Amino acid sequence: MGSNAVVAVVGGGASGCLTASHVARTARAAGRNVDILLVEPNVPGQGLAYSTADPRHRLNVPAKGMSALPDEPGHFLAWMRRHVHVDFPEGGFAPRLHFADYLADVLDESLGESVRLETVRARVSDLRRHGRRLRLTFDDGTSRPVDAVVLAMGHGEPSVAWAPEAMQRSHRFIADPWRANAAPTVRAGDDVLLVGAGLTMADMAQGWGRRGVRLHVVSRHGMLPLAHATDPQPPLPAPELPDSDHLTAAQVRRLVFAQVRAAGGDWRRAIDGLRPVTSRLWRAMDADARADFLRTAARRWDRVRHRIDPSLARWLDERTADGSMVVHAGGVVSASEDAKGLHVELADGTRITPAAVLNCTGTTVGLRSSHDPLVLNLLDSGTAVPGSLDLGFATDDDGRVISSTGSCQPAIWTVGPLRRGELWESTAIPEIRSQAAEVAASVVAALPSPTLRRRPRDLYGLPLSASAPAAALYDDALGRILRVQSGAPELVARAVAADPDFALGHAVQALLGVEWGADVDVRAALENATRASAHADERERRFVEVAIERVQSPGAGSAAALLAYLQTYPEDALAVSIAVPTIAFGGATEIPAEAWALVEGLEPAYGGDWWYPGLLGFIRQEQDRFDEARELADRSLAIEPAAGHAVHARAHAHYETGDHVAGLAWLDRWISTCGARASHRAHFSWHAALHELALGHDRAALARYAGQLAPPSVTGVRALVDSASLLWRGYASGAWGSVDVGPVLATVPPALLADPPTPFVGLHAAVALAAAGDAQGLARLRRRAASRPDAVFAGTVAPLADALVHLVLGDADRATDALLALEGVERLGGSAAQREIVEDTLIHCAARAGRTDLARSLLHDRLERRHSPRDARRSAALVAGRPD
Repeated sequence: MGSNAVVAVVGGGASGCLTASHVARTARAAGRNVDILLVEPNVPGQGLAYSTADPRHRLNVPAKGMSALPDEPGHFLAWMRRHVHVDFPEGGFAPRLHFADYLADVLDESLGESVRLETVRARVSDLRRHGRRLRLTFDDGTSRPVDAVVLAMGHGEPSVAWAPEAMQRSHRFIADPWRANAAPTVRAGDDVLLVGAGLTMADMAQGWGRRGVRLHVVSRHGMLPLAHATDPQPPLPAPELPDSDHLTAAQVRRLVFAQVRAAGGDWRRAIDGLRPVTSRLWRAMDADARADFLRTAARRWDRVRHRIDPSLARWLDERTADGSMVVHAGGVVSASEDAKGLHVELADGTRITPAAVLNCTGTTVGLRSSHDPLVLNLLDSGTAVPGSLDLGFATDDDGRVISSTGSCQPAIWTVGPLRRGELWESTAIPEIRSQAAEVAASVVAALPSPTLRRRPRDLYGLPLSASAPAAALYDDALGRILRVQSGAPELVARAVAADPDFALGHAVQALLGVEWGADVDVRAALENATRASAHADERERRFVEVAIERVQSPGAGSAAALLAYLQTYPEDALAVSIAVPTIAFGGATEIPAEAWALVEGLEPAYGGDWWYPGLLGFIRQEQDRFDEARELADRSLAIEPAAGHAVHARAHAHYETGDHVAGLAWLDRWISTCGARASHRAHFSWHAALHELALGHDRAALARYAGQLAPPSVTGVRALVDSASLLWRGYASGAWGSVDVGPVLATVPPALLADPPTPFVGLHAAVALAAAGDAQGLARLRRRAASRPDAVFAGTVAPLADALVHLVLGDADRATDALLALEGVERLGGSAAQREIVEDTLIHCAARAGRTDLARSLLHDRLERRHSPRDARRSAALVAGRPD
C-alpha cells in the first residue's frame, strides 16, 4: 500500500465487512484516499454466523430486513432476486450462505481507485500506539502501522463452565459447534444431546437430526425458539420514553408490558416497535437494573426478540411430536465416561448415553474470561476496559474505545457484539449496519490530513527520508531485525530498489553485510548511502556517518561515535541493537558494563514496548540476575511470542543456572513453532545442543548438528560461530573423539578466517582453525590480528591464535600456559556462554598435558557456577586418574 491513510478493520465477519464497506463509501464520498486492511484469518464475509454451507441454515430475519445499507432497505432483496431467484419473496428467509456472498459483493462494490482493500489472513495479537500512529501485531510475528482501527471481532467462544469435567474431557463433547474441526461418529439408533435451546440449537438440530437419531434438547426453561409470524404486521410505533436517565428494571418491565397490551395481544408487533428505543432504555438503566435484567429477563427477551423462520419452527414441532426430539427443562447434573460411552444425567432424572454432546448455550462477549490475545493485551495495557457487566468494551456514544484513564482512544473504535455492554442490542444486522455507517463517518473524519502524511516514520516514530513503499519495506525489515527473524536483508534491498535515494536504507544494507554476512556489496552500499545522504535529514546523515566509520574503522573510535549518536536519538532501536552485543550484532561496547548501562538507561525511550524487556532480560542474565532475566523475557514473549532477544535471554538463564532438562524442552518447542522464522535459528539450536552436551546426550547433540547446524542449511559467519564451535566444544569435552570442520569452513569466506571484521568473529575463526588442525591459518590470523590498531585484536585475538598453534603442533603444555596468560577474554564480545569456549579449550589442553589438578580445579569452579552432569563425570574421571 502507498502513502494513503490506513484504516484497519479487525475481523472479517458481518461486522467487519459492513464496517469496511461503509469506510470505503464514506471515504470516496469525502474524496479521501484510504487503504483498508481487513484482518481476518478465514474467508471474509462468513464469520461465525455465515460460515455454514448448509442451505437449511437460514437467516433469522426476512430478506427485506437484511440490507447492508441503511438508506437502501431493499438492497439485499434485490441482490437475492438478481443472483439467486428472480421471484424471491420479500418475506422469505434466505439461506445464510447467500448472505456471506452478498457481504463480499457489497464490500467489493464499495471500493474504487481512491480506496483500496488488502485482506490480511492472520489474527491480531496486539495493538499499541507508536507516535501519532497505531501498530497492529499479528500472530505470525509481523506488524503494520495504521492510522485508525475498528475492532469488529464478533462473538466470543461459548462458555463450557456448565459442563462436568468428565464431559469436557470427552471426545464426544463439542465445545463450540461452529468452530469444531472434528466430530464424533453418530449412527442410527444413537442419541445426541444439545445443551441450550436457542438459535444455535435450531441450526444444529437440522444437521444432527438424521433419520434414526434421537435429539435431546436441554435448557434451563425447556423452551424452544419462537417463530416469526407467517403474515407479519407492521411494528407498533415506539412508545414515548420516560424523561429520566435512571430507570429501574421494574419500570422498564412495565413499559414493555404496556407496549404489548397496546398491540392488542400481538406481542411481535410490540417487540418490533421497541427496537428503535431498546438501546436508549438500556442506557437509562443503572448497573443494578441491568444486572437484574440479565438475571431475570434476558433469556425471555432474547426469545421474543430473536425469532426463527416459521418453517423451521414447524420442523422442530414435528420432531417433538414424533418423539425424535425430546425437550428437557433443567440442565446437566453429572457425567461420567467409561468404555461403553459418556453417561449423562439431566436435572429431570433422565439418563442418556449420547454419541455426541453439542454446546449450544450461545456465544459470549465476557471480556475478563476471554482467551483472545488481542483482548487480553488491550485490557492489560489499559488501552481498553470492559463495558457494563463485562459485556464487550466500554465505549463512548460514537463507538470509540474508552481506556483505563477514562478517556477515549482517539483512533480506536468498535462495532457489533463488542458494544453490547453499552447498547445491549448490538448483534443483529439492522443494528450493526447502522453502527458501521456511523463509525465509518467518525473514522474518516478523524483521519490525519494528507499534509501530515508526506513523511513516513519508522516503528518508533523517527522520520524517514524515503518513499512510502520503501519506508513500509524498511519498517518490516526493522521489525524482523528486532525479533531476530529472517528476511531483513532482502527487505532492505527491496526498499532501496524502490527508493534509490533512501540513504539510511543503503547504510543499513552495508551493516547487515558486515554483521550478518548478508549478500551485499558493502562498498557500493556505503557509496550509495553517501550519495543519497544529500537528500536525508540530520539524523539520517549522522547514522550514515556512523555506519561508514563502523564498517571501515571498527574499534573504539566508531563505537564512541555510535554511542554519541544514541545520546541524541535513543529511540533508534536499530542503532541500539548494533551497539549492544547480542545474538544479532557483535556490539560496539568492549566492556560488558558499558552495554548494561546503555540498555538500562533506555527505559524512558521505550516504555511498555515488547522489544525492550527482551533486550534488558539479556542484560540481566549477563549480570547473573537470572530470575529477573526470566521475568523480563516472559513479559516480552507474552506480547510478542517471536521476540528473539527474549528467547535468547531465557535460553541463557536456563543454561547458566544448570536448568538443562527444562531449558532443552522449552527451546525445542519454541524452535519448532515461533522460532521457525528466526534468522539465527541455528544459534537457538546451538543453545539446545549445549544443554544436550551438558546432560551427556551426545548422540542427540550430533543429530541436532546434522539436522539443524550442518551445511548447507547453515553457512558463512553463522556456521563459523555456531556450527564449528559446537563441533569443537563436543570434541574438547569428550563427547566425540574426532572433529571434522572441513565442510563448515568450505562455506566460510576466507577473509573471515584470515582477517575477521570483529574480535568476536576472530575468536571463532581461531577455534575453527584449531579444530581443522590448520597451524598456518592460525599463524596468518595471529599476524593480522597483531597488526590491527584495535587493542582487543592485538591483545587477545593474536595471543589466542598463538596458543592454539601450540595445541595444533602437539604441545598441549605450552598451549595451556598461553591460555592461562590470556587476558581480555570478556572484551571479545558475545555472551559468556560463547566466550566459555576458551575455558573449554583450556580444560582440554590441561587434561592432554597431564595437568590433572588444573583441569579438576577449572571443572570444580564451573560446577560451583552451574550444574552439569557431563562436567561432574569429567571431574570424577580426573580424580580416578582417567583422561577427560
